[in-house]
Amino acid sequence: MKDRPRIKIAGAALAVALGFAATANAQARTASYGLADGKFAGRREYAYYGFVRVQALISGGRLSDVRVLEYPHDNGTSRYINGVALPYLIQEAVSAQDFKVDLISGATFTSAAFVKSLGDALRRAGK
Repeated sequence: MKDRPRIKIAGAALAVALGFAATANAQARTASYGLADGKFAGRREYAYYGFVRVQALISGGRLSDVRVLEYPHDNGTSRYINGVALPYLIQEAVSAQDFKVDLISGATFTSAAFVKSLGDALRRAGK
């Protein structure tokens, strides 16, 4: 059996990766920012193995969800890494109501591109 790359998740992310409830740190950062309701797409950001582009869904002035419009998925390793990393990044961003989330070791390029694209989307929403 082919070895899969190991993804190390730092700090607060470990609790989420293990299936525990959202961390106190993420809950402490949660706040309503009075964003404009709607769908706001961020810029397409380079992630070394491809591009990442996300769309922020704002409802009631809060970040309600993040949709990934584009991500590196042209090979098995990219599909595996992004299949683990992107759901975590989305969950943390919605929980924190912010684009400033911990990067994931092993998915550093994707994480950084996700943060940049979501930051751009939230700026467009009025943050």
